[in-house]
Amino acid sequence: YVLVGGEAYETQGVEASKRELMHTSLTYVGQAYRKLRKAGVPRERIITIVQLDDYIQNHKVGTYPRSLYEKECDLLISEGGVDYDHQMVCPSTVWNVLLGHKSNKYPKVVPAGKGHTKSLTIAIYSHGDSHPALRATQKGNEKKDETTSTSSSGGEQRADETKSSALSATTKSLAGPPNDKPYLDPLQHEWYVHLPYPSECKKTSGQILSFVATDGSIGAGKTRDKPECYLYATQLRAIFVKLFQYDPNRPVIALLNYCRSGGGLEFLRRPNTRKLLGADSWPLFLMSSCQASHDALVGGIWDTWFDGLAKFLTESEAKDDYTAHDKKLSDLFFEAKRDYHIHNLYELKDLVKTLAFPSNFSTTSNQNRVAARYDEDLAGVICAAPDGSPDYKKAREMQQRYEMGKSFRGDKVVFYHPNDWCGDQVNLEDAIRKAVLKSAIPECICGSESAAELTLKDLFSEEESKNE
Repeated sequence: YVLVGGEAYETQGVEASKRELMHTSLTYVGQAYRKLRKAGVPRERIITIVQLDDYIQNHKVGTYPRSLYEKECDLLISEGGVDYDHQMVCPSTVWNVLLGHKSNKYPKVVPAGKGHTKSLTIAIYSHGDSHPALRATQKGNEKKDETTSTSSSGGEQRADETKSSALSATTKSLAGPPNDKPYLDPLQHEWYVHLPYPSECKKTSGQILSFVATDGSIGAGKTRDKPECYLYATQLRAIFVKLFQYDPNRPVIALLNYCRSGGGLEFLRRPNTRKLLGADSWPLFLMSSCQASHDALVGGIWDTWFDGLAKFLTESEAKDDYTAHDKKLSDLFFEAKRDYHIHNLYELKDLVKTLAFPSNFSTTSNQNRVAARYDEDLAGVICAAPDGSPDYKKAREMQQRYEMGKSFRGDKVVFYHPNDWCGDQVNLEDAIRKAVLKSAIPECICGSESAAELTLKDLFSEEESKNE
């Protein structure tokens, strides 16, 4: 297991006096480490890359937030701290660790070659973003922003590739819907995750950036103009290529948990790219916490995924528990995504309220009662489907109850858009569907069709002691 916690250079890579108070990823890496260890994963099979000592030592003992981070990372601290800290939290460290380039600088790495590890799990938590591949002047349109699009949702431009036979039915069923953000052409944009420090060696930094289109970062502004501090989706793709060259049969599970992390999945949506790379044979299960042009929610799918994994590892230790042994990788993602929706129902619920609100809110003498009842009723609808998504049948039934006067003591209630009060009535189901397009939805895509069908026992069981 390789756990990577990042931050932006501008917030945690500058001198201590200029750093922000809170750290984005440290608690999440600490919690994931604890869950894995408590579930029986040996420390030697977990590699951690995050600013632990680097961050804590900048705060006085006993003060907030140092006390908070020490509590969340207590087990990690008591067992010797992280493997790579301070200036080692950089792109070249991730590159060398994942590709098994062992040296005095990188003593703990993923073993390269065949048969050394049963599976490899990569989890990255940080900030993320994207920038155009080329500068505006190079494109001949200085005013054209990277989010300019010919499609409001990207649905039409993705349709052919989404339906391509190159993607398995399982992959299509796990992928999230398109959103209403402007479409970003994957051939004209680069996606990346923030790390606080640049690669230590300029020569290495240049080598691992030599095939990335970084020109668009020049003059792009704060948090978008330091490519030497970014781990690009293009670099991750190159890492996957090398990993499957080393061992074509070792499953790789990757969780990208940051804003616009869906950009890291885009290459697997392009049939020609899949064919060129031979990705259809890769046992790769690639997840993101949100879509390619969407900001992620705090926490993303990180907690629910590691909760599910830890639960399986714990249950599988019970020799008489055979149900856990049959669970598949797709089941773990399904449950993690379901729980994500349930834990974050506030986001979708609030988005619906910006599109539809009960008409009696403006006529009642008790607006709090109306708002509270509407909130409660929405909560019972928007995560009620088996996968944690909205139950549209229940939404229609809810609207019927409102219109028939069964929800507010005989008052017949319709829905209006808050910005068009007493205008056209709003269909609640339509409002929920529009809200879904605005929300952050975890996605998943596979290399080989069989990747999603791999059992957790075969991937993560510690019986053979070969997991990394």
